[in-house]
Amino acid sequence: MHRSLPVALLAASLLASCSTELDINEPYKDITVVYGLLNQRDSIHYIKINKAFLGEGDALAMAQVQDSSEYPAEAITLAKVYREDGFGNILDSFPLNDTIVQDREPGTFYSPIQKLFYFRSDFTQVLPPGTSGVPMYLWQDDNYRLKLQINGKTISAKTAITNDFKVDPVDQDTVANAARVGLRNQSGTDYSEYEFNWISRADCKRFVVSWKLRYDEVTGTDTVHKAIEQIIGTKVSSFVNEEMAIRLSGVTFFSTVAARIKAESGWQNADKRIFRGLDFPVTVANDDFHTYLTLTEPVTGIVNDRPAYSNLENAIGVWGSRYTKTVRGKRLSTTSFSELIDGPYTADLRFCSPQDAFPCP
Repeated sequence: MHRSLPVALLAASLLASCSTELDINEPYKDITVVYGLLNQRDSIHYIKINKAFLGEGDALAMAQVQDSSEYPAEAITLAKVYREDGFGNILDSFPLNDTIVQDREPGTFYSPIQKLFYFRSDFTQVLPPGTSGVPMYLWQDDNYRLKLQINGKTISAKTAITNDFKVDPVDQDTVANAARVGLRNQSGTDYSEYEFNWISRADCKRFVVSWKLRYDEVTGTDTVHKAIEQIIGTKVSSFVNEEMAIRLSGVTFFSTVAARIKAESGWQNADKRIFRGLDFPVTVANDDFHTYLTLTEPVTGIVNDRPAYSNLENAIGVWGSRYTKTVRGKRLSTTSFSELIDGPYTADLRFCSPQDAFPCP
């Protein structure tokens, strides 16, 4: 039974315990932080397993100490990834091995080395069936479960694998009569928009579509392969097999090219930029990763409180999957390429193409 202290005794005890120092640190608690994003196009999958830290003194100084955020080897007694079917039956398992990465850029945390964990997966199939597509190394219809045992604590998480998806045949690079990218109307009198179309698949939630302009920069006898890439936008799927589209504005494209590629005042007459193709990379996040991204995006509204998200049991972070598919080597329409060469935004960039009606000198 809880008894209250007499008021005088309580006041005396408070006065006796007064101090000018305030300890805001709670007792140490082991908090594991895990980040793992699987991609079925990769044969090696990397996972970060760290610990949160808190102590007396400068937190930024502590962050530069490797032991502050890495577990000693003996603390992790189980580290595996299990492949499961839709009923939770284990079909395969992959032990996690640790490795040291040497190229971490300087920042808040220790560098240039860091410890990562990884597992390898074998070739499964080529997607889409019946084509010469890219080989896949994870089964997109199964789930992959992470299981860790750290300092006697069991950590677990399960995620689905982001599926391959279908790009509209007109927009595919593999189609012989694929439509060219039109960013100027056929008469050349005004800018237009190019629409990129695809169909969502299972476990494909967030689509981020970009364009990538590839070109060779030729100065004298030197040729350097270069590229610039820009995000067009993000689309979120509502259901499986949803027809989706995004539009690329001609004005936005040409003004971005002008901002990202600068004219060179010291070039000779023969110096040039040779257009090599326009690619459309599409990166997809599954539901787990999409939710994490949504809840960690910068706040732009009045309400700035957001719930913390983690799909890991007894840890924080995210265990999800993503997928990247790129439509390669698209060509510009005749009026669009004419705009790239002679338009007000890019006329001084010296573009040409050996494949089009604008041959390189």
